[in-house]
Amino acid sequence: MRRTAVLTTLALAGTMAFAQKQMKPKSKGEATDVNAMLTAQDPDTRIKAADELITKYADTEFKSYALFLEADAYSQKNDTEKTIVYGEQALEADPQSFQALVLLCKTYAATTHVNDLDKAEKLAKVDKYGKQALELLANAPKPNPQLPDADWTNAKNDLIGQTYLGLGVSAAYQDKIDEANADFQKVADMDTDPTDLIRAGRALLDAKKPDQAIQWFDKAAAAPNANDQIKKIAASDKTRAQAMIKK
Repeated sequence: MRRTAVLTTLALAGTMAFAQKQMKPKSKGEATDVNAMLTAQDPDTRIKAADELITKYADTEFKSYALFLEADAYSQKNDTEKTIVYGEQALEADPQSFQALVLLCKTYAATTHVNDLDKAEKLAKVDKYGKQALELLANAPKPNPQLPDADWTNAKNDLIGQTYLGLGVSAAYQDKIDEANADFQKVADMDTDPTDLIRAGRALLDAKKPDQAIQWFDKAAAAPNANDQIKKIAASDKTRAQAMIKK
């Protein structure tokens, strides 16, 4: 699965200029701990390193980013509760953290179900965080001057595509089907993960719109980076949608 922290891979080029803005450690010890957090090879190691950084250096400029990386790590572990907790903390530390906003938008969308008693409250958060993320991403500057413009554009587009997935799910669950399909088309145009198109189709299935869902399963299977497993899942979901239409 593609991680939300796409900007981590665009990170260091001789300085600590990465994430959403230039940040610098205040000591060699802090620099060592920041590097340990960035180079962690698995979610648990990254969570531990981020916790240590925040605990040891209360005034670190990396606080919001460390909290976001923890949220993203918990997302990889499928722990949505802690993803939201740490995502909210990252946003509290830096309200301009569009990465945290994107992650929260997607996570709230993924954890909302059609019959949830608190569905309206969750979808309001999806819409709020999604719209804030899009506003910030529209004019977000390059985090590193040495980063090629094309790479930065691709990274932003991927985040925008992920945001539209959350907004599309919200629209589908509010029976705004035209709006949902428009959002999902932006996912298809900008998002690099074909599994997000499968999620788009499933949201429409949940909304009892199987005829609308099929196109997204087809697009997921036809995506350039769709592997055999993704194609198999998309085909299975398409068959399920077709069976729902026949009933």
